[in-house]
Amino acid sequence: MEQPLVSVPVITYNSSRTVLETLESIKAQTYQNLELIVSDDCSTDNTVEICRKWIEQNKSRFVRTELLTVEKNAGVAGNNNRAAKACRGEWVKSIAGDDAFMPDCIQDCMDYVADHTDTIYLFGKQKAFGASEERCKGIDAVFDYTFFNLTKEQQLHRLVFDRNCVPATTVFYNRERAKQLNIKEDERIPLLEDWPKWINLLRAGVKLHFIDKVLVKYRVGGISTGMRQSLMSYRSERLMRFYYQYPEWLKEDENEAVSRIVDEECTLYQMLVESESDTETSLRQERNLYKQQYEAYYKWYNQIQSSKAYRLGKLLLKPFRWMKKFKD
Repeated sequence: MEQPLVSVPVITYNSSRTVLETLESIKAQTYQNLELIVSDDCSTDNTVEICRKWIEQNKSRFVRTELLTVEKNAGVAGNNNRAAKACRGEWVKSIAGDDAFMPDCIQDCMDYVADHTDTIYLFGKQKAFGASEERCKGIDAVFDYTFFNLTKEQQLHRLVFDRNCVPATTVFYNRERAKQLNIKEDERIPLLEDWPKWINLLRAGVKLHFIDKVLVKYRVGGISTGMRQSLMSYRSERLMRFYYQYPEWLKEDENEAVSRIVDEECTLYQMLVESESDTETSLRQERNLYKQQYEAYYKWYNQIQSSKAYRLGKLLLKPFRWMKKFKD
């Protein structure tokens, strides 16, 4: 019986130090029927040259290979969407250019979906590597896999009101069924592209399946590390809150939500200005700009909250809020 084709998109950005280990782990898969897609997001090192050479030497291992490059960096979300579009397999197992598959990763996934024919999205466990044992344990502890025992409603509530606890490194999905859902990674949020995707999948009623096996090794201090990436991560966290969390918090309890929003903003601001990576002039300039933006925001917020117009407006809108609740 012929094996279904599995696409393996590799997401790279300045991955020259690690991508060979990633590619070798794909080549070493016990599952045989694979296509390889490498999508590079405008690397400034020699990642593309390394990948091109490796693919030329190892293309006989795969049914098909493709190397995608762009002239402008699109962020992780854009790169993932671009790679997914190039895939032709029935199933897709993506990987970042600094992580590595366990040898039976894809075979374990295929065995699971053969027994669970309703599967669209499947996840497993990841294991951190590439740093001290203590730090790796800390990274592994972030993921509470009991999340997958919750109902879809409980999972959605946890993702919106708490944090992302879905191991994106392990995701394995059916390409055609996922395409019908038309839920892509949110390119408005450059470095937290997976979190809104899980929220949108749960809102669409999709079950997130789970296999109790380590599928992927996640490199600590990989391609998402660095001063520029760090600044982008601050932006991404703020955008995630504004687009996906704040609106839901406000629906639950307006007064508590406003306090929580300000607390979150203060926390992000402290993380930004207290960062030790303060050596580059461009970084200092960008940090100063952020500081001005935050200070302007808080000044504006305090002025609005203390104004008579704001208090009067809330008073006048109370009947409409009551009518809305009655209508709902």
